[in-house]
Amino acid sequence: MNSLREFINQAPQKPGVYLFKRNEEVLYVGKAINLKNRLASYLSEKHNLKVLEMLQRANNLDYIITENESSALLLELSLIRKYDPPYNVRLKGEPYPYIAITKEEFPRIEISRNNRDPNKIYFGPFVNPSFARKLISIIRELFKIRNCHLKLPSKKPYKVCIEYHIGRCSGPCANLISNEIYDENVNFAIELLKGNTNKVEKFLRSEIDKAVNELKFEKAIKLRDALRVILGLGSSNGVWIDGSEDRDFIGYARANNYLSISKIIFRSGRVVGKEDYILDISINDPMEEFLLRHYESAFLNIKAIVVDWNLSDEFLKDFRNLMNFRIGKEIEIRKPNADEKEIYKIALENAEENLRKFVNEVSKKKEHPGIEELKTLLRMDKIERIEAVDISHYYGEGKVGSVVVFTNGRPNKREYRRYKIKFLREGVIDDYKAIEEVVRRRIRRLIAEDKQIADLILIDGGIGQVRSAMKVIKEFGLNVKVIGLAKRNEEIVFEDGKVLSLPIHSFALRLLEHIRNEAHRFALKYQRKLREPKIKNSILDAIRGLSEKKKLELLRYFGSVERIKRASIEELKRVPGIGDKLARRILNYIKMT
Repeated sequence: MNSLREFINQAPQKPGVYLFKRNEEVLYVGKAINLKNRLASYLSEKHNLKVLEMLQRANNLDYIITENESSALLLELSLIRKYDPPYNVRLKGEPYPYIAITKEEFPRIEISRNNRDPNKIYFGPFVNPSFARKLISIIRELFKIRNCHLKLPSKKPYKVCIEYHIGRCSGPCANLISNEIYDENVNFAIELLKGNTNKVEKFLRSEIDKAVNELKFEKAIKLRDALRVILGLGSSNGVWIDGSEDRDFIGYARANNYLSISKIIFRSGRVVGKEDYILDISINDPMEEFLLRHYESAFLNIKAIVVDWNLSDEFLKDFRNLMNFRIGKEIEIRKPNADEKEIYKIALENAEENLRKFVNEVSKKKEHPGIEELKTLLRMDKIERIEAVDISHYYGEGKVGSVVVFTNGRPNKREYRRYKIKFLREGVIDDYKAIEEVVRRRIRRLIAEDKQIADLILIDGGIGQVRSAMKVIKEFGLNVKVIGLAKRNEEIVFEDGKVLSLPIHSFALRLLEHIRNEAHRFALKYQRKLREPKIKNSILDAIRGLSEKKKLELLRYFGSVERIKRASIEELKRVPGIGDKLARRILNYIKMT
């Protein structure tokens, strides 16, 4: 259970699928909107005997990050079918539907419960079946594609049916439309189902305007409803890319001499799994070496490998020869196209997560790998203790500071400290003076209590903030290095004004960013905690319809009641949850008081 606790504590706050395992056996597959929160519930909630038994048997945990909750659900179902885990309920009932367009001279459109007919093009699956039916209805109204099973073309024209008379079919059975125009309409529908909605959106908007000008309001409402559904194609109800081509997506992330690779396995129109790898970067191109070694023995029932990497002509020639030797045909290697970018983004996110877990594991065995790099970069013999300082306020009000402590590259939360800024009056913004105050109070306390002074102090800011901290260090006659991390370009800033830019795959940069972000989080949390009682007892309390949440959003957006008083109706409406009616009520009330 302790090993599982470590895995769970490392989980990201992203949607995805998780797998409890005993060695390599998959015991249970689940999905989550937030992986960290869902997995944490296994540690804190009371469970039935079956869940407890599963947790006792499990000694390993894996997870796959997905784009959204719907994607997680589809992947969960795929993995359950693949592994048939003993602690999952055996799923019954029909699978999720696809939209299919037949490969005929006059194609028809229909709902399908499978995607195995080679004479059809499939789109989906759709997590929400009613959305799929609504989408087909809209496509037929817009593009007049038939849904009958007549064999067309026919030597003898048929008599048109009711679908033609209600405007949902163009009548190809009665030769009322040419092949060219019908094919154009079908291609339009295919583009729409792929998610390429721009042309259809423009067409619908112009048709809505036209219907309104002609006072055909019923038609305008139907077109408006169609537009709303089409705008939802990219959301959680939307479609995945056409599953006619099985492929592997190779995402990657780099840190110093390591390359993290995540292979997303895409089969029959959906993600069905992933494989993670960590490579020591050799003198050879690491991606080319991986692709050759991996696909020398990997399962090759695929048509393409998608990877955003500049591969050499020599490698491509070697890979073609390898594929011809193994399977007698070529497998395309290409960069992601427009339809594949969302799936490829999943591969990149999983590679980043794989790298993060690897760095954490390395850090447990010894000091963080970024420490050694920092020693070299900063010309320091020892960096055991790093402290980071951050200042937080809202337009000069509620100013606070934070100090976070990292020992050997790992957070030491018992040593974290927070400060109310005492020597700057409310409304005055002076980060330099605030940093001086926090550093001075921190050093004075450490000396008084005879505690360890930091080897390195990290300031969230540029040259001005660094010099403010260094001024205090010199006051106490200490030999402590002070650097800043400027957010704009993520550059290390030194007291003499010099800057150092590190590559994005640097372990040292990743460590400094993590420490800086932790200091910012800790300061912001304290600042909000101090501000909330004031929010609950403000002039805004008496405004009808203004909830605590909306009140907080208003103050977060404007910073103070005084700024709200000076706001216009339009500025108030920019705050989440504030509509026109409530904005006018707020403004009227504040002006009266």
